[in-house]
Amino acid sequence: MKKKIKKKKQEPVSKHKVMRELYRNYMQFREYVRSTGEDTIEYREVAISFHDLGMGLNELSPRKKQAFYLNVILDKKQKDVAEIMGITTVSVGQYVEAASKQLANIYFGETDE
Repeated sequence: MKKKIKKKKQEPVSKHKVMRELYRNYMQFREYVRSTGEDTIEYREVAISFHDLGMGLNELSPRKKQAFYLNVILDKKQKDVAEIMGITTVSVGQYVEAASKQLANIYFGETDE
């Protein structure tokens, strides 16, 4: 008897989560640009520009940018970011989430998220 394998229904990935993952690799992307001179990575029908990512960061408010940069790009723990910024870990999470959504709106256009 053959077992039927149920396929999981794949939920669409939130655009702000995609942005967070892109920025988690920001330093590696920067090194790639420096070593190759190529500033764009293409995957299927999507092209990601390092310069666009950098410009997006400059659109964030200073506190959002600081929390996002420390937590996502430099991969510091929320607890450590909170201590550096003199805020709570909850506030760090809120800044990072808001920054991710703002960056998604900048990069992908207005989203429903």
